[in-house]
Amino acid sequence: MMPSADLPDVLQAIQLATRSHQQQHACNAHTFEDGAGLWQLVQQHQPRHMLELGSGLGYTACLMALASPQGQVLTLEGDPEHAALARQQIAALGLQQRVQLHEGSFATVMQALQLPAGSQDLVFFDGNMPPLILVQHFHTLLAPGGLLVCANIDLNGPLGARRVRAELADAQRWQLLPPLESGLTRVARRLPALSP
Repeated sequence: MMPSADLPDVLQAIQLATRSHQQQHACNAHTFEDGAGLWQLVQQHQPRHMLELGSGLGYTACLMALASPQGQVLTLEGDPEHAALARQQIAALGLQQRVQLHEGSFATVMQALQLPAGSQDLVFFDGNMPPLILVQHFHTLLAPGGLLVCANIDLNGPLGARRVRAELADAQRWQLLPPLESGLTRVARRLPALSP
């Protein structure tokens, strides 16, 4: 698959490098396939504080930082080799001041970061399918109006996917927006809490 011509050349190069690495190593460093859609979403909303779970080789963290020039990205990666390669991509684009990569399991790093409730404007999840409890935690982390971009909901079978889809369909908590990746990645806006 060719990279999206709607993206800057530097991002297309990272996307191609990620695909090449994944093919050579048969690893899980898959690249997000709708970079143009994510680019447009971030450009439109200009989030200032972004959290990414699943850095891969740094493609989407760099994409979000470039699409929102005032934004800061916290990105988490569990694979040490992928984290090292992502750091190289981030440094090559001069984004070290705006993209902070944390290496380790999502649970361990999230616990260590202790991000305050309502502190994030966008959460991008591109790991294996998120458990329901994590999606509910994303709701807590997002500011009212903040966006959840969640890939791979259908990876681990129907039961978990059904629970996560039901959470995102809760019209008192989320507003569903048009999806990315031909419907494979859900996008939802966190709604303000209802007054008692």
